[in-house]
Amino acid sequence: MATTSLKSHFETATETKPPSSVEREIGKQGLRKQILRKGTSWQTPLLGDEVQVHFSGHIDGGACLASSSDTGTPFCFKLGQGEVIKGWDEGVATMKKGERAIFFIPSVLAYGEAGSPPLIPSNSSLVFDIELLSWSTIRDITGDGGILKKIIKEGEGWATPRDNDEVLVKYEARLQNGALVSESNEGVEFRVFDGHLCPAISKTVRTMRRGEKAELAVKFSYGIENDGYEATNIEGGVSSFSNLTIQLELLSWKSVVDVTGDQKVLKKIKKAGQGFDRPNEGSLVKDLKMEQFLRQGDLTRNRLSLQLLKKM
Repeated sequence: MATTSLKSHFETATETKPPSSVEREIGKQGLRKQILRKGTSWQTPLLGDEVQVHFSGHIDGGACLASSSDTGTPFCFKLGQGEVIKGWDEGVATMKKGERAIFFIPSVLAYGEAGSPPLIPSNSSLVFDIELLSWSTIRDITGDGGILKKIIKEGEGWATPRDNDEVLVKYEARLQNGALVSESNEGVEFRVFDGHLCPAISKTVRTMRRGEKAELAVKFSYGIENDGYEATNIEGGVSSFSNLTIQLELLSWKSVVDVTGDQKVLKKIKKAGQGFDRPNEGSLVKDLKMEQFLRQGDLTRNRLSLQLLKKM
């Protein structure tokens, strides 16, 4: 590896850190952090999120390690999933978007007594310069890894559809080998409780906000149900044991209210009203459209009466 350029890069970053940069300890195992540049928001990534970082690092007092600047491509990993050393998982979890910091990682949170021969000796402490570029939120919808949702585009507002609501979505479902199973470019409307195509879509849409786009990694247990469905463009159809990748977008939805609580009277809200007041039982309700209809009927009857009088 090109150790000279990486070492000079790290030394430059250390020398140019802001005077106000204060080193602080994270946790109780000796992980230390020194901020070189503050982030641009207040949010930090959560466990399971897919983060993108630029980094360079070296053994404390020793040789340089890898650097994303060698390829110019950010390094991606899922936070808290054991894909990187513990010092990275714990340190990056404290960072904000755009933040750049130096982490001093003790061996217990790195490669420990075993080291990582031949580059990293036993019980080595590591130093990393990390910049958090962005992250994609990934949620385990079912709690068993059966449906993992990665948010591609955040939705609007805070509300999400309920079981009785009618949603309008666009989707594209593919097998792991990339073969297209089904898609709806024009959008498809269905009641959340009834679902569409596979259980994963209805379970996920309950967690989405208007305008949200997401990518789903779906295990076969939440995929195509064995109900006679066949993908017309895939020879032999789709096995009920197939894992899927689904691109899903929630365009809009219409709220449906179970008025009686027994599914016998359902009210679909086509246009939301104003304010919070509702009429009480026994209140006089004025239906403007009905009143207008009756007035038009009266006018029509009056015109007919006048025409008959003229003929007499």
